[in-house]
Amino acid sequence: MGMFLLLEPYAAGAALCELHADLRAPADEEEDADLEPERANVVAWMGAVATRTKSLLLAAVEALPALSAAGAKQLAADVGYLSNIFAAGLSLPHAELTELEGLLTCDLAGLPAIAESAVALRPAFAAAVVTKRQS
Repeated sequence: MGMFLLLEPYAAGAALCELHADLRAPADEEEDADLEPERANVVAWMGAVATRTKSLLLAAVEALPALSAAGAKQLAADVGYLSNIFAAGLSLPHAELTELEGLLTCDLAGLPAIAESAVALRPAFAAAVVTKRQS
């Protein structure tokens, strides 16, 4: 509860919704070439952190023995949140997270078809999510 009290003065403003300018990814390749070296290093570092975060998330999902309906719903919300951060704040591709979120939110009847249509996720990973949700 303490965190909410600390952040309450900022709730009406946009300060909590925006990344600092030095942490924003460039809009295109040309802008990337014009960045100061320090800012380019920050963007590269944030990309590396995001890639590692995504890898750790996928490894953690793979290690789960099963996914209940409530667990899949919560995990889908968390994956969606991370996808939003990658897309809005860092302009990073996140196809694996989008496909994982689809696997976590679809109904059980359509799950095998969605797993088979996955392109960004490894086929074995998508099949494992199907098994975990069906158990």
